[in-house]
Amino acid sequence: MVNVEPRLGSSGDRGQEDATAGSSSVNAYWRRALGVGLGAAGVALTVWMVRTAVSLRAFFQVNGELRTPSQTRRYLLHVPASHDPDRAAPLVVVIHGFMQSPAHQQQMTRWDDLADTEDFITVYPMGAGFPLRWPSHEPGTTSAETRAQVEFIGGLVDELCTKHRIDRDRVYASGMSNGGGLACALAHELPDVFAAVGSVAGLYTYPAKGPSSGRSVPLIAFHGDLDRIVPIEGGVERLGYPVPAVAVWMADYADSCGCTKVDTEQVDATVERVRYSGGPHDAEVVWYRVGGAGHTWPGGVPLPEAITGPTSAAVDATRLTWEFFERHPATSVRRSP
Repeated sequence: MVNVEPRLGSSGDRGQEDATAGSSSVNAYWRRALGVGLGAAGVALTVWMVRTAVSLRAFFQVNGELRTPSQTRRYLLHVPASHDPDRAAPLVVVIHGFMQSPAHQQQMTRWDDLADTEDFITVYPMGAGFPLRWPSHEPGTTSAETRAQVEFIGGLVDELCTKHRIDRDRVYASGMSNGGGLACALAHELPDVFAAVGSVAGLYTYPAKGPSSGRSVPLIAFHGDLDRIVPIEGGVERLGYPVPAVAVWMADYADSCGCTKVDTEQVDATVERVRYSGGPHDAEVVWYRVGGAGHTWPGGVPLPEAITGPTSAAVDATRLTWEFFERHPATSVRRSP
């Protein structure tokens, strides 16, 4: 049995969050981060964000902790102030990227603004190791590292469901970069936990056709065609694993969901949408090729263009992801036995 011990009296309070380390530990974090990463652009991005953060404590802020016999992990939880605790709410697990943090993901994506309007709960888990990351590149059946991340996320969802009234048919995951890769891995590893998943600038090193399961998990994704950190055409190696072309990975994932139809639509002068459908029980995979965008969150808080490339405002990844999630409660998409 795992225990969640909030660091604050109120799960929605953002005011007096704890941090993961003091200044000496943080300095060590960045020294080690410089030796491992997604290339020079990824390191430069991280340095920029820390320098421009209000403080290191703000960058690493958390307000909850989950303990298991094998690991202690932290997270940042947001419950809308107006939320009725007697109402079963959807839960969105929002996963940061390599060398990033829950607080940065919270700020950049503006998921909490939407949660306050639509009345759902968000939680931002913190990655493992130095630098913070999500080692989830291989199926959990063969990788202890993947199993550790999956057990953390699954345990976090279970415990939040004991602390709050969560609609178990509307639990979702959304991530960026390495966190987007984990969100897609969760579709294979925890198909009975997550109703649908979303990814932005995802690092798709986990096999698209992962272990077979009893559910086809709908997926929505976004990728900029100017992404230099995780190139849309693949052909590079990141974190020790080859990066596939996004179009190939998405087609393979859609095939694993049983999709039989594909439609391409130009939804904006710079944005193309590819939709796979026709699978059992309306299984759906949608991904957006965002022209002129880099390793950034479309519609989110812009990152430094010289490091990440441009941030597109042509589409709002957070809003579109939520609308996709709303169409896909867990009961809507199940494979035939």
